Amino acid sequence: MKTPLIDRRDFLTAAGTGFVAAMTPSAWAKTLATDAVFATAFVKRDGSYGAAILSEAGKVLHAIDLPARGHDVTFDPVSKRSVVFARQPGTFAVVFDHTGRDEPRTIASVSGRHFFGHGVFSTDGALLYATENDFDNSAGVVGVYDARAKFKRISEFPTYGMGSHELLLLGDGRTIAVANGGIETHPDYGRAELNIATMKPSYVLVDRLTGDLLEKHELPPELHQLSIRHIAADKSGTVWFGCQYRGPGSDRPLLVGRAARGKDLQLLDMPQDVLSGFRNYI
Repeated sequence: MKTPLIDRRDFLTAAGTGFVAAMTPSAWAKTLATDAVFATAFVKRDGSYGAAILSEAGKVLHAIDLPARGHDVTFDPVSKRSVVFARQPGTFAVVFDHTGRDEPRTIASVSGRHFFGHGVFSTDGALLYATENDFDNSAGVVGVYDARAKFKRISEFPTYGMGSHELLLLGDGRTIAVANGGIETHPDYGRAELNIATMKPSYVLVDRLTGDLLEKHELPPELHQLSIRHIAADKSGTVWFGCQYRGPGSDRPLLVGRAARGKDLQLLDMPQDVLSGFRNYI
């Protein structure tokens, strides 16, 4: 299945004109010749890991090495830097610019926490928020990092759930949406899922300034093994979520849904032949 990429004009609108200035002339010339620009973590043929800024044609505009497998990349249009997060249960995130002008900076997770693979910047670029696992207490948290002070970790607040994965900053610039996958893990057991029988995924809205819970939505009890993993917002402010089902492989639950403020989660119906092709994971 071909995944639509971000159109170049839409990307530049989101990133701001400063992104153009941050790139070298040669890199920018290559970018102008493409229809899309995006970032990804990858595995090299020799088994080592990296992250790259790519053109739609797959041409590498800039790349860095990673100490282990990466997951998601978030971009700050203010400082023109990206952060790539380790795949859970990873203990690093790497900050880099798109030109190689500055050396990458590694953020290490603090004791008792590991990263869940996702993060987002505040609108002014001053703070970085990252989903993390408080693994001894089986609780999701959002770690807060000061981007203007070498990404020092300055605080955290709860995600009001377990197995927090992707998070988004909503259009008001203050509300953070978090997908709590509901799966308990602990680094002593690698990526083993420890609570499949008692999972409780949720979608929450949290005030990033106070850490207060604004809304929490759970799926029906019969779908308690439908782990909410990844989320994206459309122009109307509706948040769409994709799930991974951890129940019996013969089941075919719906996997995509939408979340609107003040409303229950709604799963999107789709033909069974299409649903079967996803193998219970979006």
